[in-house]
Amino acid sequence: MIFHLSQGPSGPLIRLPSLGLDVSTQTQLSPRDPIVIPGVPLARGREEDRAPPLVLVVNSDAVTLEALQLTLEFEGFAVHQAPAPAPALALLEREDFAVVLADHELLVRDQSDLLIRTAIRQPYASIVALTSVFTVNQAMEHVSAGRFFGFVTKPWLREELIATIAAGAATAHTRKDNAALRQELRDLNQHAAQLQLRVQSLDGELSAKLKSLQAQGHLRERGLEEAQHFCHHLLASRHPALAARSQHLLTIVRKFARLDAFNPEAARRLVLAAAVCDLGMMGFEPALLERVLGDFASLSDADAETYETHPILSHNLACHFDPDPVVAEIVRNHHEHFDGSGFPAGIKGETIPWLARCLAVAVHLVEKPVPHPAALEQLLAQAGRTLDPAAVKLFFRIPNLVGDAPLFRAPQPGQPGVGQPLATPLYSLEGSTFNLDTSLTTRDLVKKLAPPVDRSTQLGQRLQTLG
Repeated sequence: MIFHLSQGPSGPLIRLPSLGLDVSTQTQLSPRDPIVIPGVPLARGREEDRAPPLVLVVNSDAVTLEALQLTLEFEGFAVHQAPAPAPALALLEREDFAVVLADHELLVRDQSDLLIRTAIRQPYASIVALTSVFTVNQAMEHVSAGRFFGFVTKPWLREELIATIAAGAATAHTRKDNAALRQELRDLNQHAAQLQLRVQSLDGELSAKLKSLQAQGHLRERGLEEAQHFCHHLLASRHPALAARSQHLLTIVRKFARLDAFNPEAARRLVLAAAVCDLGMMGFEPALLERVLGDFASLSDADAETYETHPILSHNLACHFDPDPVVAEIVRNHHEHFDGSGFPAGIKGETIPWLARCLAVAVHLVEKPVPHPAALEQLLAQAGRTLDPAAVKLFFRIPNLVGDAPLFRAPQPGQPGVGQPLATPLYSLEGSTFNLDTSLTTRDLVKKLAPPVDRSTQLGQRLQTLG
């Protein structure tokens, strides 16, 4: 199709000799519906917030250049024009084009190198060649090689031109979106790799912490066993029956502490408190200690008043075995009664620490021994009075408690033979045998048993009241 562009009285005229028409671009043209191509976004009818596709038209013929610009702008494209490769390359540096429509000869001319530079500077743009019928085969070769998006023959059909440019603009938009998605995918993969490394690092840290916790747990358990062993031999050094009763209490409390109601730390605290709760009686005079371990009901008021001080003394000595204040509070309150009739402070109900209320159940069985199964009936009778009902109910969850008669039978201390020591000797840090003088007062015992401490520490401050 051949047309001529001329200036008419009302504006530019497009003269179409083959049809015998003169069309004014100012007054006689009206927007027509865009060509619809299945699967290709329309150049017109886009969202209002999206700019129209930008097309660069490169042609050395001014008439052809103007005709292409008018045709494409009429269809809603934004068009820039360049009469030669040099200004075209300058425009490519400044603008982001969706389609570059250029004459085939300008694209493949060696000295201009327009095709290569366009591909480098506008990697997403679709390059469309405007070619004559004599160079269609060459254009098709470029399309097959991927250098051209497509081509339009001269003279062009308007519908073919618009369809090709619209498809090229849609393809450029898709390329750009795909490139953005690929970059986002690369970023996500990089972030995922970083997260994977972080997870591996955290997994290593977690494994190290678990090993550390296991080691600490092993050390604490070993320390708990050593503390029980030391307390047993310390009490045996004072009086075999006192050590036997303490061992009986520990047997009951160990079974009690295995219930799932106690977490490992609570179980450790309960067992350690049971091991040290009778240490305060080591300062009693031998005669008083015999009466306490024998017929408790025969104690005089003065003896009972002295006996009621042993939770405080045990509390002070407990600080040497564990700086945990919870253990010391359990020891201090293990003789408090749920109804407030206990000692040393006479507190009651839930103001008594929970683990102290649990320990009180086992202490009641040991200090007021009765034949089995009457001991269980006695516990039920004291629930709500001297003992916390919840602690008693929990105690009855010990497996096979009703049939476990040996659990309620206090062990009898062995009688030492001639020439045998009263108990396994205790040794100081220097390796010398530790002999406990039964005439020592409680204050003297604390000084003798306690190692030197820094009084600026928490443990040292707790011991300041003992001198």
